[in-house]
Amino acid sequence: MALFHQGVTKRQFNIAGAVLGIFIMLSCGLTIAVCQGSECDVVVWLIVGFHFVLNIAASVYIVISLNAVRQEQYMDKQTPVTYEDVMSRGGYTPVGYFKDGFYIESHNQALYLESSDKYVAWRGNLPYELKPGKTPETDGIKEVDGMYGYSPNAWVDVSNLMPSIRLDNMVLVEDFFHLVTDDGDWTPAAQAALKHAFDNKLNKVWSFQRMAFKSPLRIDNWGRGLEVRFANVEAHKNFPVYTDWKNATPLILIGGSSGGGMVALEIHIGYMNGKTVANGISVQGPGCGGSRIHIGRAIDCNIVYDCSRQTHPSASNFITGDYWHRGNMGAYFARGTSGKQPVAEGHKLSVGFITGMIYGGSLWRNGSQYGQISGDADFNGRYLSEVTLSGNSFTGLERGAEISNGTASGEVLAFYAQTAGVYKVLIIEKVNVSGGNSSFATGDKLTSGSWSGEVSAVRTAEQGQQFYFDIILDFYGSAFAKIDVDCGYLGGIVGHSLHSCSLNYKSSYSAYTNSMNGAQWVHSGSTMTLRDSYLNKNVLDSTADFVAPGGHLFMRNYRTYGSEFAATFAPGKKQTIRTFKHIGSTNAPGVKDIYEVQVFGPDNRLKGICSSFKVAVSNDRLEIFDSTVKEASTLKLIVDDENAPMVLQVQQDSPYTLPLYFTFNRK
Repeated sequence: MALFHQGVTKRQFNIAGAVLGIFIMLSCGLTIAVCQGSECDVVVWLIVGFHFVLNIAASVYIVISLNAVRQEQYMDKQTPVTYEDVMSRGGYTPVGYFKDGFYIESHNQALYLESSDKYVAWRGNLPYELKPGKTPETDGIKEVDGMYGYSPNAWVDVSNLMPSIRLDNMVLVEDFFHLVTDDGDWTPAAQAALKHAFDNKLNKVWSFQRMAFKSPLRIDNWGRGLEVRFANVEAHKNFPVYTDWKNATPLILIGGSSGGGMVALEIHIGYMNGKTVANGISVQGPGCGGSRIHIGRAIDCNIVYDCSRQTHPSASNFITGDYWHRGNMGAYFARGTSGKQPVAEGHKLSVGFITGMIYGGSLWRNGSQYGQISGDADFNGRYLSEVTLSGNSFTGLERGAEISNGTASGEVLAFYAQTAGVYKVLIIEKVNVSGGNSSFATGDKLTSGSWSGEVSAVRTAEQGQQFYFDIILDFYGSAFAKIDVDCGYLGGIVGHSLHSCSLNYKSSYSAYTNSMNGAQWVHSGSTMTLRDSYLNKNVLDSTADFVAPGGHLFMRNYRTYGSEFAATFAPGKKQTIRTFKHIGSTNAPGVKDIYEVQVFGPDNRLKGICSSFKVAVSNDRLEIFDSTVKEASTLKLIVDDENAPMVLQVQQDSPYTLPLYFTFNRK
């Protein structure tokens, strides 16, 4: 080791060893060459043997030395991380030794404590003069509150920065703990961690602490992928309180106001608590698209995920979660009110369970078409009243406007004609109205701005059935909805243009839960029914015995017929046109079968051939009746052949060869 301290590097030493080994190998080889083919005494051969062994050892040493050189060259290419780098990345500046004392003017000035090999920083009032010869245990702020040593208002250990630096590409918010305010606001620390990652072209920002935000954490202007993983985020006790639930401040704001729309963000929040005042995550401004946002457990958020205030396309985001509980709404998707094509299309919402959201599980409005919903939801919308109108107009009615019956008032959340001709308004009330406790009643006269209407029916959650407002498709006024719902269990779906969506879910309150573009198939066990969900009527029923349409069968210009027979008939020759078999009726056993036969003549000037007749079929004979076949047509209907009593034959006796066509319809 002394050799290295005197200026000889390890690399130089290893290279010298390799050269020495090569020299030994050459000398050994030369000795062997001299002795080969000559008479060398025993001593010489012993020297040769010794050289041989030495040659092997030298070869091994050469390999080891050269490998060491390569490793050292590789390490030289790496950027070493010094303790000073660590402190700098954490936002601290090493300024000296604790034992020497220091006049501290900033909370990010760190002093090295030799006794424990760590750095400490002062968190008390500034400026502060540390006297020489002190230790954290003997220095403090006794004159303020009698505290010495380590505390949030005295000395803090800032040496726990190494883990984040070892991972190199990850930044820990905890590294910026010195920026946490005295009242516990982690927003400055988290924002500084994001800035540090951005400035140093890193793309992972993590935190394992319980962080309270007093203002939104802003994720903005990331032109490359970003991974954010926070274990616990909650609203600070001084977080802004909203006056309009639709414009609440979020804990995390994606988009802000600068740059373009971001893509490939991956935001993962383990636990999020809005403390009844904050949104969870809001997409605003340029927003983001093609990103993944996961909020494991969300509680007491105004809106857990809000994408309704963007100014650029914010589409095709994956929004996932495990358990979202209590709040105003789970998720809200809509076109932004300003900007360039601020759509929220193609969102994928998949949450294990959304429950206890008083304004509904999720709300989808124009601009959120092509959304995909999966997961389960139940027990949402207890503050909502759905009123059915006796009229059929929403002209003048606006979403978010106040609506009143003269005594009680609420906010218009949505309006829709879920089935044809039935117009409904969904109203936010101020209290829990589930169980049929709405402030509105049948016969009420409603007003909202210039609009007015009369109530013909009212429905709330839990009103005689386990129905809830879990998904609200508020697409009235839009050309279509085109939402794909594939859920396990839902308490209910309401809204407009459901007939342009694909719906697949289960519910205990109704069997009519599945539909594809308005077509619903249900089965009672004996009858399979095709329904039109928008027209709210059965299209047809099918049983083991029959298929029945749900209305008049209008054929337009098309025919209805059973079997048919067509042939060319020569003069005076009989042809069999059908062999009958008695089928019978399950509703009236023992009666004859009746067939109506239509006769179509050739397309020329011949008249009198087109006609009809009926055939009664019993077990052993046929009977012709109600025939309109005229004698002038020269057609004969033959059914009395004793050898073939169930065969119907036709013969024509004109001098011409004619094409004839017969259709058979059983009555």
